[in-house]
Amino acid sequence: MVPFWQSFRRQRVPQQKLGSLASGKQGFTLVELLVAVVVGAIISTVLGAILVDMLQNEAREASLNEVQQDLQSAMNFVTSDLTQATYVYDGDCLEGRGTTSDTDFCPGLINHIPNFGTGITPILAMWILEPVPYDPTSQAIPTNCEGLGTDCISVQNARRAYTLVAYYLDTNPGGGWQGTARLRRYQLRKFSTLTASNVVQTTGYVDPTVAGQNQFQVWPYRVVSGTFTNQQAAVPTANLDELPVVSDFIDANWADLTTTPINCPPAVQGVAYVRSPLASTSPPNSFYACVLNRGSTLNQSTFVYLRANPAGKPGLNAANSDRRPTLSTTILNRGVVNKTPLVN
Repeated sequence: MVPFWQSFRRQRVPQQKLGSLASGKQGFTLVELLVAVVVGAIISTVLGAILVDMLQNEAREASLNEVQQDLQSAMNFVTSDLTQATYVYDGDCLEGRGTTSDTDFCPGLINHIPNFGTGITPILAMWILEPVPYDPTSQAIPTNCEGLGTDCISVQNARRAYTLVAYYLDTNPGGGWQGTARLRRYQLRKFSTLTASNVVQTTGYVDPTVAGQNQFQVWPYRVVSGTFTNQQAAVPTANLDELPVVSDFIDANWADLTTTPINCPPAVQGVAYVRSPLASTSPPNSFYACVLNRGSTLNQSTFVYLRANPAGKPGLNAANSDRRPTLSTTILNRGVVNKTPLVN
């Protein structure tokens, strides 16, 4: 019998076996490691570039979609006003035409609405009829008009009043806005104060329909026995920062396009559309209208062109400068003031 401690003696492994085990262990050379690192870096760079390009494309398309939706909302806003407009000013009446001795005299609306300075251009203006009070939650119509004058009686009876609406294109940079230009909406309402005990007319407002006469074209003048008289005691004022911005990311003037990128529609029954503002005033070519005034029997028709510029949005760069969404439409006004029905 072998003593138990002898059973733990180290067994000598044959040399041949050790040699075979050692020869089976192999590693990478330095050259192989360098090649692997270079290949891996190339693959990572390519994949990274593809990923970055995909993210940029996604950001660019998302930005363009946002701008397109914003442009559509702005156009809907403008067309909503035009649809209910009683009178729309063409470029001649916006800028001014003729003298008081002319039958087609227009005093020039821009001379009687706020001037916000360089870079802010009035583009389109119209009169709409609004219900009064404008905000029933904070305004009220007096129940007793004693001592409050004819304005109180008028609003009690009509419960409506005309409002002058004007759209301005603001191309000034900064001010917390990212886009190259923005569309602002100005409104001149008849009343600045409407409470249960008081009615105050807005400074600079002149009712275009006093004494049964609808004199929108010559506003704020009034014609009495052939004589024109300016009824506006003072031009209304407004704070630019308080004007609602209908849309940011509207395009400014694009030198690659003509003054009127899309021509006004052709004349209808010999009556031509008139651009607003007039092309002769060198206005920005990103927002304009063409107004057709067909006299007392047919309603006005207005063509509107609006172009966006997504510059400033994520994913956009100089290479995408020509990606500028555009919308245009023609609206028939529903207003029937000063219209004579056709009799068959």
